[in-house]
Amino acid sequence: MRLTSINCEQIAPPTWESNTIPDLLGQEVHLWRIGIRLPNHKLSKLEELLSTEERQRANKYLREQDRIRFIIGHACTKKLISRYLNLEISQVILKSGSNGKPYVSPLHKLNFNLSHSGDWVFIAFGAEKLGVDLEKIAGNFITDALLEQCFHGQELKVIRESSDPTAEFFKFWTRKEAFLKATGIGMVDELNQFTCVDESQVFTFPTLSTEMNWHLKSFLMDQSYAVSLCAANPLTAIRFFDY
Repeated sequence: MRLTSINCEQIAPPTWESNTIPDLLGQEVHLWRIGIRLPNHKLSKLEELLSTEERQRANKYLREQDRIRFIIGHACTKKLISRYLNLEISQVILKSGSNGKPYVSPLHKLNFNLSHSGDWVFIAFGAEKLGVDLEKIAGNFITDALLEQCFHGQELKVIRESSDPTAEFFKFWTRKEAFLKATGIGMVDELNQFTCVDESQVFTFPTLSTEMNWHLKSFLMDQSYAVSLCAANPLTAIRFFDY
C-alpha cells in the first residue's frame, strides 16, 4: 500500500464553450457535455459509427433511454477521439481494461472517461489518467444504511449538518466515483474508509500500488446534476464544451 492524496474543491458552475475542437495543450482537461434528446435521424447517424459488437451491446439494454445513452456516449467518444488524434473514425477502437475502464486501442497518449445520467452524457479528455462522474440529483433512495456504508465520518457530518443534504450526498458520491474511475480500481467495499471533503486528504488505499496525488473539482449543473472530475494533475486548466 502507498500513500494517496486527494485534493478536493467545489467550483462555480462553468461557462460552456461552442463545439469547436481545439488542441489539447499540456495539462489541460477538456470536458464535453452532450444532450441525449436527439432527433431520430441524428441518432441513426451516430449508431452507424458503432462496431457490430457495440451495436449488439446497445441492443441488450431493456430501457430505450439507456440504449440511447450508450449509442451517443460511444459514438461521440469515437468522433472526438478521431479529431484529437487526427484519425479516421474507423481507426478508433474502444476497448475495456480492468474493471471496465475504456481506452483507445492501440494505446495513445490520450486518456478519456465518460459518464451519463438523466438527459446528459459527459466525456473528459486529458494527457493524464482521469475520471468523470455525473449524477442526476434525486434523494428518494438515500437511507441511513447507505450513508454509513459509503461515507466517512467527516463526510457524514457535512451531509447531516447541511441545509441541502441531498446535494451534499451527490457531491461526495460523484467525487468517490470519479476517483475510482480515474484510478481504474472500480467500485470497492472501502468507500467509507477515505474522505473526499474539501481541501487535501492523505490516506492509504489497499488496492493502489503506486503513490499519486489526485485532484478533484466538483460543480452543480443547472442545480439538477452533480459533476466531479478527477485527474492525476492539478486540474488548473479545464475547458468546458457543448457538443
